[in-house]
Amino acid sequence: MKYNFKMTTIFKVTLLASLLGVTPQSIAAEETAAPIDHHRHKGGHMHMSHGDDSGMDIHSERFAAIKKLADKACADCHGTAGISKTDETPNLAGQEAIYFCKSMYDYRSRARNLPPVKDADGLYLPNMNEVTDKLTDQQIVDLSDYYAHLRIQ
Repeated sequence: MKYNFKMTTIFKVTLLASLLGVTPQSIAAEETAAPIDHHRHKGGHMHMSHGDDSGMDIHSERFAAIKKLADKACADCHGTAGISKTDETPNLAGQEAIYFCKSMYDYRSRARNLPPVKDADGLYLPNMNEVTDKLTDQQIVDLSDYYAHLRIQ
C-alpha cells in the first residue's frame, strides 16, 4: 500500500519554526527585547534593508558614520569588510538585516549568552553580549543596514 504524505501548512510552519529554534517564549522575548520598528525608526525614514529598495548610498555621511562605528565595534573580530579571518567568527557581510537585528537583541538580552573568551596570549576578549551592551537600538539598526549592504566578494 502506497502512502501519500502531504504536509499541511501548519505542520510546515511548525517544523520550520522548531528547526530555527523559534518558540512561543522566544517570540514573546523578542517582542520585549527588540523595541525597534524595523520599517520606521528615529527620524521617520525607512530602515533601508527592511523595505527600501534603493539600498544604502555609500557616498553619504550616514554610510561613513556607520562604517566608522563598524570599524570600531565589529572589525577586530568580524573584519573590516565584514569577512572574518577565522572559522569560529561569522561573516557579517551580506547578512540579512532582520536576522542581524534579532541576533544583536538576543545577545543584549542574554537570550544568546556567550562564555568569556581569551585570545592565544590568555588575554580576555569582549564577547558579543558585552559588545551589544554598548550599542543603542539605533546603532544596531544602522549596523544591520551597513552589513546587509556589503557583499561577499
